[in-house]
Amino acid sequence: MEEVLQQGIAKAKNGDYTAAIELFTKAIALNDKSAQAYYHRGLAYYDLGNIASAIADYDRSLNLDSRQVNVYFSRAMAFLAMDNLQSSIIDLQVVLSLDPNCDKAYKLQANICVRLKEYDEAIDYLKQAGKIYLERQDKESCRFCLARIRQIEQQKIEVQGGVTNQAFLQQIQQKIDRGNLGEAFSDCNWLLQLDPYDAEAYQYRGKISEKLGEYEQARQDLHQAAKCFRSQGNIAEAQKLTRRCLELQLNNVNHIARKTTPQPKIHRLTRTSQPQNALQRRLYVLVGNWNIAQSLVERLMQLHPAKPETWYWEKAIYDLERDRL
Repeated sequence: MEEVLQQGIAKAKNGDYTAAIELFTKAIALNDKSAQAYYHRGLAYYDLGNIASAIADYDRSLNLDSRQVNVYFSRAMAFLAMDNLQSSIIDLQVVLSLDPNCDKAYKLQANICVRLKEYDEAIDYLKQAGKIYLERQDKESCRFCLARIRQIEQQKIEVQGGVTNQAFLQQIQQKIDRGNLGEAFSDCNWLLQLDPYDAEAYQYRGKISEKLGEYEQARQDLHQAAKCFRSQGNIAEAQKLTRRCLELQLNNVNHIARKTTPQPKIHRLTRTSQPQNALQRRLYVLVGNWNIAQSLVERLMQLHPAKPETWYWEKAIYDLERDRL
């Protein structure tokens, strides 16, 4: 039974959830008292978007062993995905009673509080998680908590009439629609500095990269957005982005193939792996991504052919800095 269980876990790690479920079901047939088999099958159902089946398997696993912190947490995530906030809160309370240092439970509690517009409670939960990270000397996770606290504090202000995060994202979309891709990309970078787990910022940045033909960069950002949405319990959006990542992977293969095929001669940029001069470095600093900086210049080359190459770099910098004034 253990061998079949491990085979299922391996399939799930590779993203083949259907095959994983078949193996976990076989493991359960061999030993229907295996709490781990039910748990892992529940995880696979969750990743497939079958939340009801996931919860049913988590229930069976907990009936066999009622002190599994990871199973209570996974069930809390599943309840959250179904907008059953109260059941999710109850499971998270059990998690924290079993493991008072479960940082991810505090963070999920904070997300639920934000949904309920209980901003002060959300901040308190994040402070608890931050203390745990300080004790572990986990600087990156501690920075995440601080950034999330700042974001929630802004939301609290926004309720009183400030500019909402959604409004800022709408402004980014307007810039994309107007063709101000460099500025929109820079705005996404700013959002991700504030909150490195902002799913929508990754999603918008991926859209911009796709418009610029940077399919691999777009795929990476959309993959990260999918991970963030999944951690928030938004399975539908995560699945949609995962499918889009596969399409972009194919687009990137086709894009590379076209580049190796002889094309009509047009003004193209000689690509480098890093900035070569002061102008290039200046644009790189403004955008924050070297491939995107080069793509912006190539876009200008298509819009304004037969100009000196320096003109394109200066134009890209001017457009960005003008929009910042």
